[in-house]
Amino acid sequence: MLHKLSGQAKILVLLGLFVVYVCLELSLNLLLIDMYAKPLQDVFGEYQLTAERLELFGRTLSGFGLALGIISFVPGHLFNFLGGANRATLLSDERVISKQGKWLFRPVAFVLLWALIIPFLRIAIDATVDGTSNEKKLSAVRAIVYKEAYLAESVTIEGFPEFDEIVSDPQRKDLVVALIPSLAFFSGGFNHLIESNLQNMADVFLQNRQEEAFSKEALPRIREFDGAYKSEWAKYRKATQEYAQASRRENNYALIEQERTELLNQANGRINQRWRTFSDELLKADDFRKDYAENETIVGVYRGLRDKYQSSKCDRECRQFYKAEFAKYLTNLTFESGERFGVYLTADDANLTKLLKSKYQLMGMFTRGRRAYLYRAYGISEEMEYEQYTQSQMATNLAIALFKENDVHVPENWSMQDMRALRQGITQKYQGRAQALWEKYQNSSKFGGVPMKDLDRVDFARLHEIEVMAQIILGPYYMESFTPSIAESRYKKMWLDSQDNISFIQMVTSTAATAAFSPGGSMFQLGKDAVKLAVIPPVSIAASLLAIFLLFIKLGLYLWARSKVYFMLAMGLGVFAFGMPVGKSVMGENSYHGMMVAFAEEFSDVDTFDKTFTVGFGYVLDLENGIFKTYRGLDVVNAVASVVYQKLPRDESGQPIALPEPSDFSLRAYDNFAYSILDFTPDMLGLGEVTSPFNSNITVLKQDMNVGAYLGVRLEDKKVAEVRMPNFMQGTDIGLLAEQRLFYQPDWQALALEYISNVDDPSYWLQLAQGDVAKETLMQRLERNMATYLNNTPSTLALLNSLNEKGQSNLILLELERSKKYRCFVLGTVTAQMISESIESNHIAYEELPNCKARI
Repeated sequence: MLHKLSGQAKILVLLGLFVVYVCLELSLNLLLIDMYAKPLQDVFGEYQLTAERLELFGRTLSGFGLALGIISFVPGHLFNFLGGANRATLLSDERVISKQGKWLFRPVAFVLLWALIIPFLRIAIDATVDGTSNEKKLSAVRAIVYKEAYLAESVTIEGFPEFDEIVSDPQRKDLVVALIPSLAFFSGGFNHLIESNLQNMADVFLQNRQEEAFSKEALPRIREFDGAYKSEWAKYRKATQEYAQASRRENNYALIEQERTELLNQANGRINQRWRTFSDELLKADDFRKDYAENETIVGVYRGLRDKYQSSKCDRECRQFYKAEFAKYLTNLTFESGERFGVYLTADDANLTKLLKSKYQLMGMFTRGRRAYLYRAYGISEEMEYEQYTQSQMATNLAIALFKENDVHVPENWSMQDMRALRQGITQKYQGRAQALWEKYQNSSKFGGVPMKDLDRVDFARLHEIEVMAQIILGPYYMESFTPSIAESRYKKMWLDSQDNISFIQMVTSTAATAAFSPGGSMFQLGKDAVKLAVIPPVSIAASLLAIFLLFIKLGLYLWARSKVYFMLAMGLGVFAFGMPVGKSVMGENSYHGMMVAFAEEFSDVDTFDKTFTVGFGYVLDLENGIFKTYRGLDVVNAVASVVYQKLPRDESGQPIALPEPSDFSLRAYDNFAYSILDFTPDMLGLGEVTSPFNSNITVLKQDMNVGAYLGVRLEDKKVAEVRMPNFMQGTDIGLLAEQRLFYQPDWQALALEYISNVDDPSYWLQLAQGDVAKETLMQRLERNMATYLNNTPSTLALLNSLNEKGQSNLILLELERSKKYRCFVLGTVTAQMISESIESNHIAYEELPNCKARI
């Protein structure tokens, strides 16, 4: 009984562990789809660390399942042999595993195999990538470009509306977008469709991006310049007018006399206006504020003080006090707005008797107080007449104040009859005033002003200072044909017409770019990145499904032999968990395989294999879609995502910083170490060779912008150790000739080693009979001679070493006038990230090197 319960517990534990593993693999699949459905700008930007951790997590998890599945299918007695057990001591059944094999050597073999699978999956992918043909790399790049454009909602796939319908569905969009590169890489029909779409897309997409960039960035700059230009022109025009006016008035008696007359007239006008205002206000004093004579507050204060004033106990001094208090109250009375009540009362003017009603008493005090207030405010006495006023010092002070406002200064004791002092004041005002006004203008100008004082609008617009200001404000959108008065629409058309540079999209998707993806080509790294982005998702998904399938088969065999009930339960759970969602996706009206069948009939009717693959890919999409839609929101998926996610390190200003080195005992450190140790295995197994990036990639362009050569340069100890030159003429008769072994170049040591290694290989003897041994091709001879030439050209070698130290790996040499002189342009490494950057902009960021001394 105890043994039976132990067996059932073991089965339940195995089922539980299998469910946990499947959940983790499920999370990996869903997170891969989510990651590769993002734009490259995110994958290589904010999610770069997360993508790397997810890739390592996927290889580790799937490696665990593959290793466990493989080891579980290895016959147990083989581990007895590995354990070195004596056959005489084994049980009669040689198929039974010994305890030593079961608990020591099989677990050790599992761990070793797991540890090997983790880096080997990475090595295998890299070897596959390096062994991929240039045409396939070009297909992958096209697919990446199209995916990015699709995510930017800039294009649709013409001739395939079913695809657009699926992508327009948010529930199904991520899966299809994530696998566009994979579909295009593996399906010739889909690749041809994208190629035909890209031929029309590149120009339109570039034009749209350029127009968008101009509207977003150039127009605000142009309007900023317009504002600055108009401000400068207004300052200049005002300054020239003021300068001319001031210059004319210097020592010009007629103009001085004219201004003297104008100033006197203005002064008399001000003097008269002040008298009229005073007189008008004095006439209104009888009715001043009479509506406030019944104001509750004022009346209340008045009656309160009057009652105290009328008290029998209040003597003469007391009454004088209350009269002063009321006079002070009215004089200082102020409204909430801050406006004063407008009266001035003394104690003698206050009346607190009861001879009249308080209303009339207050009205009388308002009138008396208003008149007193006006006399004090205007400085005019009650007895003063108009003639006395005009001849008073008060009127003279008004005139002097007006003169000061016009920058004319006279003595403080000046009188209205002293015309000589007034003329002197006017003369002093304009003495040197013209130059002072001009210096003031120059100090206020953004570019220090203009020395010439007689420019019209056209001449002002042609000034060098205006041109410099336009260059600074417009920046990269400045053209020599720009003028301050040009219309925005016209300048936009001129600028767009001038953008004749080949766009990054056109460059990387053109058939002429095929050779650039070869080792030594400027886009070698780009091709590798694109193929990885196309290969990693399906390979990861395939490894994941294979691991689950192996473990599921092994678990089924284990349960069938021990408990049919648990076997049926496991099969039922498997059908329920995966069969039903996948079946629902396959049988759905908008299934992926239905879409791919329609596509295959339309675009893959010539190649039977491609048609079969395309339809099969549709069923794989249905399988993934059923899982994706059903389990996308599971808590376990979110938990794994939170563990895998890691923010990109940034500095205090928010800029990304260099990624930290992995710790010595981390899984990443082991992966890198094992990768460096095992990178020879693909070549040994015939899977290809992992090619490391070159230190420098040189592209030579002729005057007509056609490619003259590609060179990949490896540097060691500041010398050129190797040069690789892709055959950019491939596909032509000359290109074919360049690949033939025509030149005798014996290397006796290498020949001897090759003979010893291949003496029993028939293909070696065939090459020997054909005369291919000890010979090299034209491309090989060019590579060898180019390495020697570069080492013997100090200027070019120094340039390559300098760029290598700065991390600038792409050098473009543009030929000048059929000479050996070049213009030099520097780019960073051309990677898949540049695709995302080019979609956001309309060109590649490059730098021209001054005084280029490169020689090729």
